[in-house]
Amino acid sequence: MFRPRRRFIALLGLLLMMAPLAPAHARSETGAGRDIGVVVLHGKQGQPADRNVGPLVQALRNAGYAVQAPGMCWSRTRIYDKPYPDCLRDIDAAIATLRAGGARRIVVAGMSLGGNAAIAYAAQHPELAGLVALAPASQPAQMMHDPAVAQSLQGAQQMVASGHGDDHASFTDTNNGSNFSVATTAAIFVSFIAPGGPADFPQLLGHIHVPMIWVAGTQDRSQAQAAALFARVPANPLNRLVPVDSEHLGTPAAGSDAVLAWLRTLPVQ
Repeated sequence: MFRPRRRFIALLGLLLMMAPLAPAHARSETGAGRDIGVVVLHGKQGQPADRNVGPLVQALRNAGYAVQAPGMCWSRTRIYDKPYPDCLRDIDAAIATLRAGGARRIVVAGMSLGGNAAIAYAAQHPELAGLVALAPASQPAQMMHDPAVAQSLQGAQQMVASGHGDDHASFTDTNNGSNFSVATTAAIFVSFIAPGGPADFPQLLGHIHVPMIWVAGTQDRSQAQAAALFARVPANPLNRLVPVDSEHLGTPAAGSDAVLAWLRTLPVQ
């Protein structure tokens, strides 16, 4: 009378023996990807490992990953002290530190404007092991819906055209729905704000050839186009678009578990 149950147990045991073992870095969080280094980029007006990206930074470190969280040139203490393309060189320095510490695989992650920059960097660096975009934002086309920002951009472009691109002035920028004044040069402002410029990350999505996870909050207005934009990324079996129940600033905390799970899928190089 117990023969069917015994057959089931025997079959289950056979299936378990046939199933391939997950690699060690996928089975153990404490030993997770010790050869992986992660650069985490904060958002506009943020700071390294602030309360927005801090939960992700801590989760990564707790899981055994080496992490660098540099202060970028869009932080609240530096904003904007370099043109957008030059700011990406700060990522090079963070990666060099990770490699010096033994990291062989490099993942670049970013939140909001940091996610924007992570996408831009990955488009130029196909050697990366992966890309993590957490509510990537500061999309120039969207910012042009704000009349004050559009007017500031027009003024900055006129300064550049008249040979005054290196002159400092006060411009209106926007961050998560709130406007603020920023003092910088006209050329720098244009590099961050202009549609079609280097910070216009949607135009770069077709150039992403590394595994990518995009985490988008369901309560985040900046992510209304996330699915359509993600569809522009070239197909990769490791690519993921992950919705989380969060507003903009809470996305890194809400998406930490998904990011950790995704990192364990990256192939050993």
